[in-house]
Amino acid sequence: MELVYTYGLDSEKAMKKLLEEEFFKRVGPTVRECRNMGLDQDGFCMYIKARDEVAEEAKVLLTESPAKPLEGESSDKLLKAFRDEAEAAEAGMGAMFG
Repeated sequence: MELVYTYGLDSEKAMKKLLEEEFFKRVGPTVRECRNMGLDQDGFCMYIKARDEVAEEAKVLLTESPAKPLEGESSDKLLKAFRDEAEAAEAGMGAMFG
């Protein structure tokens, strides 16, 4: 399952603290600035790709956080941007070690 969340610049410190917890260290979310990922808003975007049960646990833990789930067209756009970034990284590694 893939999840995308956004949070504001003012929430960065609180989110960094949350993401340093053991659960999120194991999940390994990807965090990028929203504008760098093609969204027209300030703040940060977070991408989580995990097994369904782990993603559901992440949703529960993020309920009380400043991060808000992204849905609809913005979610689709952001998912595509994160997937493209991952594919480009994989292609680069393949070129180095292929």
